[in-house]
Amino acid sequence: MKLLSWLRFEWDLRNLDFGPVELARHYSIRRAIREEEGVVRKTIQSAFLLDADWSDVLKRIWHGIDEDISKAFDSRDAQCLVLTHGSRIIGASIVSPIPTDMLHLLSGPCILVEYRNRGFGTALLAASLRHLAAAGMDTAAGMTRKSMPAGKFVYPKFGSRFSPASPELEMASF
Repeated sequence: MKLLSWLRFEWDLRNLDFGPVELARHYSIRRAIREEEGVVRKTIQSAFLLDADWSDVLKRIWHGIDEDISKAFDSRDAQCLVLTHGSRIIGASIVSPIPTDMLHLLSGPCILVEYRNRGFGTALLAASLRHLAAAGMDTAAGMTRKSMPAGKFVYPKFGSRFSPASPELEMASF
């Protein structure tokens, strides 16, 4: 099986410096409710399906993401934040506030294609990290492919440190 080039990002949640991360008033970020599971699943799936950069690995990773979405609505372990435009969910982020987990940003900030390149991924990442810090976490970790815009433009923010993901972590993610 071909290993892909992934990066693991880590944030020190005790020393976060977000600077100005603001949304226009008709956008908001909040915790998802159980009745939104189907919409969240479609939003995250659409964010991946309509991004050509994920097409070669989506079949390998979707099962794990789908399980993480289910956990976010079935247990207290994983949780989901949503970005809304009015009442429409346009982005979502599944997070795990369990310190011993290898990754805490389970889906990463997923934004519908038509809303990208407006700073929403950054805003959802900031909200996800704040949420994890409020849950008592000292550090948080996330992973993305080296070639992805998230790995170049979103995850490097807020004082993250990155390193190549170990082959064990890559395989555990599938």
